[in-house]
Amino acid sequence: MSWLALALFVMIAVLLRQPVIGALFALAEECSFHWGAYRGTLGLTRAIGLLGADAFMRRSLLQLRVHAHESLGETARAVEGARRLADEARAVGDWSLANTAINTFINAGLYQEALEVERRWEPQEEPISEEWGPDEQSALARFNLCEAHYNLGDWEAASECLRAVEEVAVDEPMLRQAIPMQRAWIQAHTGHEADALATLELLSRKGIPRVYWSEVAFTRAAVLLAMRRYDEAGREARAGLKLARRVASTRNGLFMLGRIALAEGRLEEAARHFEAGAAHPYKGQGGDALLAWGDCLEKLGRGERAREAWRLVLERDPQSAAAREVGSRLGATG
Repeated sequence: MSWLALALFVMIAVLLRQPVIGALFALAEECSFHWGAYRGTLGLTRAIGLLGADAFMRRSLLQLRVHAHESLGETARAVEGARRLADEARAVGDWSLANTAINTFINAGLYQEALEVERRWEPQEEPISEEWGPDEQSALARFNLCEAHYNLGDWEAASECLRAVEEVAVDEPMLRQAIPMQRAWIQAHTGHEADALATLELLSRKGIPRVYWSEVAFTRAAVLLAMRRYDEAGREARAGLKLARRVASTRNGLFMLGRIALAEGRLEEAARHFEAGAAHPYKGQGGDALLAWGDCLEKLGRGERAREAWRLVLERDPQSAAAREVGSRLGATG
């Protein structure tokens, strides 16, 4: 190859590098948020890394990798990356990075760590996120923090957190659809079933990434379960399982079917669903369902097995309100 040809090759490579990186990154986002092809996401982020990336792109690649690891159930790797993301987010004032860290901590059962991201936040004069404005980004992060509050057992704090999000003037379609989902979930668990049913009328999958469509179905199932409309709740839970792309969603669906069967008094069926959920590779969160599994086993006269299920709450979801309840029970019985 002549020097002129080599120079032309290098010049073309330099000119094409950024468009190629941009195209590969867009494809990686589609893999994560539309198709649920998380192994593809990881492969694409590695390829982009080999092409070279600036500081902004490196943070974005880490964000995608953390989301992919979390969605695959690789919780330890996801949490390790989330800790780095939280530090990066505070350093550059990017709520998008913070939100991925928050969501990862919550899905790992690290609710206090999720809340700590906001507590330690230092506002920046010029947030660097380009996709959404600072109001939308911070609102989405605080929207997810509602879940941290209610998993800790503080439903009032969760409601207040959601009200604060609603007061922020945002035009982001995903938030507009996600807010009714969170509101209906809280209402269904705080004795406001009729309000939750009305809120469901505002809920649509439009604007919500496809990989979270199963959560819309599970929210409907939770509301219908609270209203003792068990057949409808079961149909929604099974529909959610068919839509599931994330491993956490599949596990959540199994637990939801267990809750519905338990409420109907179908104890053996409930026990099977709970056991399938407990055996699922995804082990994060789930303390309240494991607690319910133990209750189900106790009703079936399997006391020792019930205590084993309750101990799993302490092991897998130690920060949760369910863990405090189990600690009280096991402490009382020795």
